Formats: sequence, C-alpha cells, structure tokens
Amino acid sequence: MAAKEVTVAKYLQMRLEQMGLNHLFGIAGNYTAPFLNTILEDKKSKIQVINDTNEINAGHCADAYARLRGFSAVAVTYGVGAFTLLNSVAGSYVEHCPVLVINGAPTSSDQMKNIAQGMLASHMTGDMYSNINVYRNVTVAAEQVTSCVDAPYKIDAILDACILYGKPVYLEVFEDVWRMTCKPPSTPLTVKALKGCKENALKAAQHVAAMSLNKKIIFWGGEEIQRYGLQQEFLNLVESTDTEFVTSILGKSIVSEDHPKFKGVFNGNASPKDVKERFEKADVKIGLGVWTTGKNLGGFDVWKDDTVLANHSGVRMGAAYEPNVSLKDFIILLKQELLKVKFKAYQMYGPGRLKASFFVAESMTKAKPVIPVTYDLFFGRMSKFIDARHVVVADAGFPLLGAQGIHIAEANGFVAQASWLSIGYSVPAATGVKCARPDKRAVVFVGDGAFQETCQAVSTQNKLKHNTIVFVLDNGIYGIEQMLVNPNPFRGKDKVEYPLPDLNTVYAYNDMHRWKYAKLVDVFGGKGFEVTNMDELETVLNQLDSITENTIIHVYLPKTDIPEAIAYKNAKPGEDEFLNKNWSLC
Repeated sequence: MAAKEVTVAKYLQMRLEQMGLNHLFGIAGNYTAPFLNTILEDKKSKIQVINDTNEINAGHCADAYARLRGFSAVAVTYGVGAFTLLNSVAGSYVEHCPVLVINGAPTSSDQMKNIAQGMLASHMTGDMYSNINVYRNVTVAAEQVTSCVDAPYKIDAILDACILYGKPVYLEVFEDVWRMTCKPPSTPLTVKALKGCKENALKAAQHVAAMSLNKKIIFWGGEEIQRYGLQQEFLNLVESTDTEFVTSILGKSIVSEDHPKFKGVFNGNASPKDVKERFEKADVKIGLGVWTTGKNLGGFDVWKDDTVLANHSGVRMGAAYEPNVSLKDFIILLKQELLKVKFKAYQMYGPGRLKASFFVAESMTKAKPVIPVTYDLFFGRMSKFIDARHVVVADAGFPLLGAQGIHIAEANGFVAQASWLSIGYSVPAATGVKCARPDKRAVVFVGDGAFQETCQAVSTQNKLKHNTIVFVLDNGIYGIEQMLVNPNPFRGKDKVEYPLPDLNTVYAYNDMHRWKYAKLVDVFGGKGFEVTNMDELETVLNQLDSITENTIIHVYLPKTDIPEAIAYKNAKPGEDEFLNKNWSLC
C-alpha cells in the first residue's frame, strides 16, 4: 500500500525532526507562514518555533545553537528578511556552523506576473534569483523549490550537504508549494563526513613524527576539534603521548580546561605573556584543527619549519604539504607514529604553578580602598566566578581578549564568533546557547557598542524565561576600532603628543551615546544593576545565584583602559599614525 502523501511543509518538518532539531529560530512572514503553521498545528511536533526580534538576532541564535547541538535552522521571509539575515549566515559559513536557512518566496503566479507585467509583489527586486544568488556566496548548497515534484529531492540534498560539509545551506520555497503534496520520507538522510586520503594522512603523520625525533613537542588545539566532534581522539593523542597542549582562541574550551595537560590559550601576540613566551620555546608546535585567521594568530607566523598546521584543507609541515587529509585520520595516525619514535613532551611550566591567570588582579580585589573596575580586574574576578554551571559567550573586541584567560571547566563552555567578529553576536547567541543547553546559565561579556547593535535579544530571552546574565562593559567608545587605527589615546604616560590634536584623543566618531543599560530591564523585563567599582561588582555577584531572571549588569570602565592581552598594540603605530610619515614613535 502506497504511503499517504504529505505536504512539502510537512516533509521538511519530518526531516528536521529526524535531524534532532528542537528549536527553529526566525521572524515570521507570510511567504513562510504555511511552513510555520504546519509545525504549529502539529501538537506532537518536537520543534518549538522561536520568534525573535529581528533576523540578525535569529541568525546569531541559530549559529550558537549549531555549535552546541551540531545543526540548527532559521526561517525568514523573502528579500527584507533574507537580506537582513545574510550577515549572520556569513559568520556561520566562515566559522563552519551547520545552519539551514529556510526562505519563503512569492508564489509561482507572483513570479510570472513579475516576468510578464513587471508587477512586483512584496519584497521582490524584480530578479527571481536575487535571493538565492546572494546566498550561494555564503552556503555550500542552495536550492529553489518551485514544484512539489522535486521538493523531496532538493530538501534531502540540502540537508545532506549541511551534514557533509558542516556549513550553512539555503532552501528557498515558493509560497504556494508549501501546501502541495509529495511522498513522505522513505529513507534516512545520509549521515557521513568527508573522507580524505588515508595514504596522505599516514605520510603526514610519519613526516611529523620524523620532525619530532629528539625534539620537544607541544599540541595546539583548534576549533575543528569541536566542529568535527574529535574531542575524544584529541584527548587520546594527548594522554597516550603524555604531551601538554594549548588551544587557539577560536578553539577555547574544545575540551575541559581542568585537564592537567592544558596550559592556556595561545593567541600569538595577544596571548598572556607567560603562555606566549613558553609556547614559542617548544621545538615543534603541532596545530590540530587550528585556522590561520588574524584573530586566531595574533601576529604569530605559522609558516615556520617548526610548525605543523593540520586542518580541513590538509596538513602543512614547514614547507611540506599533504592535501586531502581527514583531520580525524591524521590525529589517530599521528598518535600511532609518535609512539614509535623518541620525542620529548615539552613542559611549559614546572610543578606547582598557579592555575589562575589573574592572580595579581584577584588579590587586588581584596584591598580596602575603593578600586575602579578595569578590564583585567574584572576578568580576573570573573575567572573565579565562572564555573561548570555556566557557558561563557564573549563578544568581539576587548571583551573577547579579556575573556580568553577565564578558566572554563567544561568542554564547549565558551562560545565566541572569533573569526567573523560581528559585533553584537554574543547577546542573541546566548539565546541559542540556552535553548541548546537548558541545564546551563549563559554569561555574556559584551561591549557597549556591540550591545547597542543587538540588545533586543534580551527581550526574547525574557519571553523564553531564560536566566542569562549580560555584563555590558561600558567604556563609552568603540574601543577596538580606535585601537586598530590609532592606539595613541591608550598609551597613558607613553602617549605621543602629535601636532594634529585628533591623533591624541579618541576620534569623535568612536564615541558612543551612553545609555542607562540597567534600565532596559524596565522595557524588556528582568533585573538590572550598575557597577562602578570592584566592591559593587562583588555585591552584585553575591546576589546572582538567587536571581532566576535575565539580568543586565552595567559595568562602568575608564574610557582608555584596555585588556593586557592587546597592550602590545601600543608599541606600534596604528594605521593612521603609520600613514602619516611626518610623525613616528620614539
């Protein structure tokens, strides 16, 4: 007996439930409504539709959810919704997050009227392929569903690509197609990963083992360890070889930082000084799943004879290169080959080293005088506050650099968009984190400029009865932007007095309009606090365990204070200083 047909909307719903999806983020629109209604009408559906405040926020929610659950989906409407979402999806594409974009499009009749008469329906540009063509640049597969005949094939192909490549995919469905019928799913989706050449993987592993002969080696773990689910393989390598490791900033918390072989976050020049100095003394640095991004490297040169870099594109060993290598195969074979040779497991620190990266800062918080909050003092205190109950979400800029030293006790306990760096990511991402891990409490560190981009996400969190903590670090300026072009205002007593006054102060266009951030809870709901010194911070922290609502904590910081991790920028001229050849630093 032939299976009863289902609508295209129901077919997609069934496939998403098979993928284990429990939350669908997005903004409702009439072109997508038949699909959303199909889920709403099904009282047994496993999927909860989360209607967010805007498409960018919904996309950031989906991105974070995918990092923790391995897959997510976001639904928007044509043109205005899809184009607004684009920034978020580009971030997921760059950072390898498997997100399905569902875009409802005008009906077939609307499309024909546009072609024949030039009549535009809502949100149309006049080009039937305008939306899908844009998304082809930030997805690994994109399909336009114009008929129920090939809808199942296109839906399955899109989902298979999302699984296979671990990156975003795009599905555009004409509004009238949603309610058309097709056969229900009859076979499982293809659940597999890309396979590399094992012969190449073995060659690479043997080459690295030869490089390591009688040398002191250290491992450098990156984000692909988490993205591809290779945490156990990585730990097996570390423990079998009894070798220490650091992580990249993008790879922070790929495994528990309680592990005795974990020695910190290496982020090039932006690393803690002791981590940078000691890591660079290792004879052979073996990067596993690390990406070559500016933020990941912080000025560190990976193209050296003593550095190995294995990631999705192959394995580079100094000047040598093996393409088409699966990271999983390489890690397994590397363990096998290293155990055949004599190497030295490099020790970054002797026994008894203090674990906390902020010992001085923590001790200062105990002083009796009123102490203003600085980035380093703040994050030093946060390193004691954060524990296994929390997932840290850090925004781009100074908050990310300050938060890199926080000790994260549990794997996947730190989320940051540390390559794409869309400011404002953290606040809506926390919604995705809490939906993915309802047993955890999300803690957000966000600058005032970034918070003003996406603060509406707090409204969604209150609607969902989340208990997220948002620390708004308010220095009154776009600090990281000022630092990149002209760090002179941050140099303190070493500031250069230039003849052109603008080079001596923060640029006017980097000044923020200062909000009363704690008062936003009067609009969005939740609790709000203001903090101007370390004693006030301590008082607020002591209350947080008893607060079950979303909380905004407005932390005032000096305008030109910076985290120690980025202080190295002060030693070099910024872009504006460098371009003016009449002035130079002494």
